[in-house]
Amino acid sequence: MIKLKDILFEDINVYSVTVVIVSDKDANFTDILDGMRATRKVTIINANTSDELELKNRQRTDGKEVHTATLKFASGKNPKQDLEFLKTTMLKSDKGDPEMRITGLRHLIFKPETLNRV
Repeated sequence: MIKLKDILFEDINVYSVTVVIVSDKDANFTDILDGMRATRKVTIINANTSDELELKNRQRTDGKEVHTATLKFASGKNPKQDLEFLKTTMLKSDKGDPEMRITGLRHLIFKPETLNRV
């Protein structure tokens, strides 16, 4: 049984990381961000796609869009392991539900060099 004392003394930190989001062009990007925000451990996600990238997205003909964002999440001792958890949870995976977890989300690329404790 988990004791309240153990929960209160658990070492939880908030980390920030830059993420590249590849999505379907016809998907609503706000809905994708909302789905990412609803993922366990995620506290804040702010889109910060540059104007140059937005221009490239408009010129693409392959049905994809690329966006950048800053993701803040709660983590215990190993934040890199939690990044893998977040990626698996947000994307379609053979480990669980075969359906798309966040509609329109194709790929996530975390930039580990930007991982820092907030």
